[in-house]
Amino acid sequence: MDVPPYFERTDGSTGAQVSKIAPQLYACISKRRRKLRSVSDGLQANAWAHDIHGTPGVHDIGQYIQLWHAVGQTILTTEPDRLLWKWTASRSYSAKSCHQATFEGSLRNPATRPHIPGTSWKFIWKNGAPPRVRFFHWLADQHQCWTADRLARCGLQHHTSYLLCCQSTEMMHHLLLCCPFPKQVWQQMLPWLRMSCTPPDHDTSLLDW
Repeated sequence: MDVPPYFERTDGSTGAQVSKIAPQLYACISKRRRKLRSVSDGLQANAWAHDIHGTPGVHDIGQYIQLWHAVGQTILTTEPDRLLWKWTASRSYSAKSCHQATFEGSLRNPATRPHIPGTSWKFIWKNGAPPRVRFFHWLADQHQCWTADRLARCGLQHHTSYLLCCQSTEMMHHLLLCCPFPKQVWQQMLPWLRMSCTPPDHDTSLLDW
């Protein structure tokens, strides 16, 4: 079964998309050709190589050789294509697995909170705080607030230090926990809330604290 486009499908051997295993080479292919080139046409006499335009650099050539070897191991059959659902072991779609996949990013994060798997989202969403506060807490926990460190990762203009205290780079962890000003707020708020816990330290995340 011939289903376009070729460049949006996997390489057939590793299961990875062309855009994943050869991203720089992928950028040398026009968007129009990516959509029009079918799988069988692309494999016929390695016609996919003719869709590469421009002058490839050293890294592009390396990715070209890697992709050439991967594509050479692809064998097309006359059987219809099968859609595989990656969220289940059986590779079959179900409404339940789709619902669980929707919350995949918030249900657990074993790398940062191994001691509370599957419950971290409840601390953010299942409480009495106003919706905008819960939404901000969720963004802060996901490191998605537009602080200087995230602006730097995206190549955008940013200040090199936090202008409020000039002691560190503007990061959400510093803004909420480590800066002298929020520390003062925590020291005054905790006794007022009758909470016996100590103010957070540098090594503790907001959610873990």
